[in-house]
Amino acid sequence: MKKVFVSLFLLISTLMLSSCQVNWFGSHFDVPWYFIAVPVFVLFIVLYVIIVSKTYVCPKCKTEFKPKWYQIYITIHFNDSRIAKCPNCGRKGFCKRKN
Repeated sequence: MKKVFVSLFLLISTLMLSSCQVNWFGSHFDVPWYFIAVPVFVLFIVLYVIIVSKTYVCPKCKTEFKPKWYQIYITIHFNDSRIAKCPNCGRKGFCKRKN
């Protein structure tokens, strides 16, 4: 149920932010909203699936865990490491991605 609400929120926010008039080298084109909204929505879904499928390892206690998507989606990251909070020891810092 939560995934449905998140998907609807992303769809509605994409529709609200999408522009329907495109300026291409001085020419104006009217573009249907779904030509802009659908690719952005698909991109959000693909990123969600990629992020949710990853497992992270705490460098302190070596616990493998899957953080919630909203904890990892917009956090600071460097290569294969992201800032996350370990559910076992409570350490918050860079955790390496396992797969």
